[in-house]
Amino acid sequence: MNNLTRPGDSQGSYSSWFLLLVALSVTTLITANVIGSKLVRLGDYVLPAGILIFPLSYIIGDVLTEVYGYRLARRVIWLGFFCNLLAVTAIWAAGAWPPAAVWRHQRAYEAILGYTPRLVAA
Repeated sequence: MNNLTRPGDSQGSYSSWFLLLVALSVTTLITANVIGSKLVRLGDYVLPAGILIFPLSYIIGDVLTEVYGYRLARRVIWLGFFCNLLAVTAIWAAGAWPPAAVWRHQRAYEAILGYTPRLVAA
């Protein structure tokens, strides 16, 4: 672990590059699932918008594995899945919660974010 120090070591904490890669990994995973229900045109193809950002999570995972090792990369992947599950649970709970009488966008919320749990399950 030459590019990374463990918490509790005399030097302190994780390198800023490692933390950046962790943040990017989790962000790409969650973002890809949230925007996954939107269809976009890419040339002659119609694709889910998540397909544009999801491959970045694989690239980041490869960099994490090469630089920091399989053990830490696996931890980051599990962290991403946990954060994704937390985000989906919050999105689902907010959609299930009865809206305020003054808020007229419940159908739009459900149309846009209602698919998120299914995308994560897939």
